[in-house]
Amino acid sequence: MHKVAICGPLAEKDPVIDALQRLGVMHLIPLRAADPLAPTDAAERNRARTAFRHLVDSPEQRRPYRPGTAFNLADIVGRIAENRRTLRRLSDRRDELVARIGDVSLWGNVAFPALDALGGERLWFYVLPIRQRETLDNVSLPFAIVGKDSTRLFVVVVTAEEPAADLLPVPRTHFGAVPLHALTAELDQLEIDLDKAKAERGELTRWRLLLGTELASAEDADERHDVAGKTLDTDGLFAIQGWAPSESVPAIERMAESQNLAVLAEQPTAIDKPPTLLRPRDARLGGGADLTNFYTTPAYGAWDPSFIVFTSFAIFFAMIMADAGYAAVIGLIVLWLWKRMGKTDGGRRTRVMLAAITVACLVYGVLAGSYFGVAPRPSSFLARIAIVHITNFDEMMKLSVVIGAVHVGIALVATAWLARASAGALVPIGWLAVIIGGLLTWLSAGSFARGGTAFFVAGLVAVFVGSAAGRPISRPTDWLLRVTDGLMGLTSITKLFGDILSYLRLFALGLASASLAETFNGMAAGLQISRPGLGLLASLLILAFGHAINFVIGIMGGVVHGLRLNYIEFFGWGLSEEGYPFRAFAKREIPE
Repeated sequence: MHKVAICGPLAEKDPVIDALQRLGVMHLIPLRAADPLAPTDAAERNRARTAFRHLVDSPEQRRPYRPGTAFNLADIVGRIAENRRTLRRLSDRRDELVARIGDVSLWGNVAFPALDALGGERLWFYVLPIRQRETLDNVSLPFAIVGKDSTRLFVVVVTAEEPAADLLPVPRTHFGAVPLHALTAELDQLEIDLDKAKAERGELTRWRLLLGTELASAEDADERHDVAGKTLDTDGLFAIQGWAPSESVPAIERMAESQNLAVLAEQPTAIDKPPTLLRPRDARLGGGADLTNFYTTPAYGAWDPSFIVFTSFAIFFAMIMADAGYAAVIGLIVLWLWKRMGKTDGGRRTRVMLAAITVACLVYGVLAGSYFGVAPRPSSFLARIAIVHITNFDEMMKLSVVIGAVHVGIALVATAWLARASAGALVPIGWLAVIIGGLLTWLSAGSFARGGTAFFVAGLVAVFVGSAAGRPISRPTDWLLRVTDGLMGLTSITKLFGDILSYLRLFALGLASASLAETFNGMAAGLQISRPGLGLLASLLILAFGHAINFVIGIMGGVVHGLRLNYIEFFGWGLSEEGYPFRAFAKREIPE
């Protein structure tokens, strides 16, 4: 990262700011308090944003008009807003009609006589469960049972005024004065009008690219105005400063040279705090950087954990899902959304992350031998490669703890490397030795176990020395304080073991997912055997709803706990300082 300063004539400030925005590689540093933003028509801007969102959310997307097409912004936004209102009005009315027809259809196509033909009396309709028939004995108003079915009575009460709400233990049916055939005809016409409005919305989506461009241009202009108010202007000159990646400095210098500007690029000093740009070598793996920045941004000069987060999150998610059948469902969803997610940089990073999760889930599910909770035949090839036994508590506990030890160990190695020039590196090295010693003592016997004990003790000594060495000696009492610091450093051993044991959640959640899948399969099979015929339908419903619920729970568990192990346990040992993210001053991306 380089600190870049650009200086030039004040008259050239706006073109330079526009050129920097087009370049899109600098994180700008305010050199003075910003000027007040020029007032904008917020109502019109929000109206245009709402119209753009209405087009983008349309299920039908037509080929967009290309830039250069004649475009009247106010007219197009007005047409989109009117279409949005029309769709909402028609949808609301359709919902009302469907509900009304549902109530009225129980009574048939009733035609009401004129009010004076009933002597001023009115008819009030109730659908009463047969089991509550005795409540009619308490009704003092005239009524008649005009129909019934196996569970309900259709009761009509005759009175000029609306009966009390507690006349019967059920609310009255809001019949209205419109007969059933008229309601049905209105619904048919409404569906036609809705189809026309949806078709109009689809046609309006042709304007989404031009409308999005207009919105982005307006927001870019607002940002340029904001940046112009933060430059240092004096004696007919302006200065603008910011941070830029080292590989982007030549492009800035070429731009400055083309506009006869002075430019200075220098390395950050010890007192500088540059922003952090997490950028993996392969841009397709940027999902790890997105996950990292979602929780925290490492300080500049720290290490980039995004690849480890990317990889470990996929592995943890797979261990929690623990089923190849569910992995196939995730894969189908990713394939369905693949093209849609490819419209933006963020979407492309997300789909690669999802593809990695799918592959990890599929591999682990095959190794676990679980396909929607069904195990392959013992003699089959799939059974022979199923080497992970989820129900083997001892094996899975060891696997989970080893994974936790490796994950935390990677964080400790990175921390030790950053502090390699100081005695503070002894602390993460010591904890790493404690982890190795603990694993050797637990998992092995004989000389390996004795070696593990030696590693464990040596690690504690290294932690004590490293924690104590951080305090300078200026008076005799500092030696006592050093001992205190060393002892306090050793207290983190409880945190270390607690964090590593926290990875047992991978085993517990994977076992829960597999057990639920097997339980639903068993319930469905038992019901099918005990009740032939109808039992088949019931078993299919149990399978569908049961596995759907288990799938959703697995997704939630994979996301929550997969991220938690990275954010809490891994970052807790690997990242000690927090920075702030690199925000490039750039033009906005317009999805098609």
